[in-house]
Amino acid sequence: MSYHAGVVIKDDLKFVGQCVQIVSQNKIEIDCEFEGDVTGPEVVVSERGKVSGFVAGDRVTVLGKVVGGIRGKTVALMPSARVEGDIHHNSLTIAKGAELAGRCRQNEANAWLGGKRDAA
Repeated sequence: MSYHAGVVIKDDLKFVGQCVQIVSQNKIEIDCEFEGDVTGPEVVVSERGKVSGFVAGDRVTVLGKVVGGIRGKTVALMPSARVEGDIHHNSLTIAKGAELAGRCRQNEANAWLGGKRDAA
């Protein structure tokens, strides 16, 4: 059994509430509708995933939709990505077909601090 397999939040779930947060020490994949903040060393929003909130990680990959801010050392928006919000990054890749409605800001700050969001 691998302890670094990560967490997948599947598409048959919908998370809604006030101050909802997912914080993981391993990779986390969002494959559902989630209203709240997602933080981990590696965060993937799948094609069926939608996050309405803040996404932070060393590596953030978006294939689905994010409505809110993204902060990551390495951020990748794949062709199916739809992002509405600002992106703070050290490295940003935007694939042909991805949509971004927001600002991009390159910075040297750590994105993932063991479950704590880095101040902008």
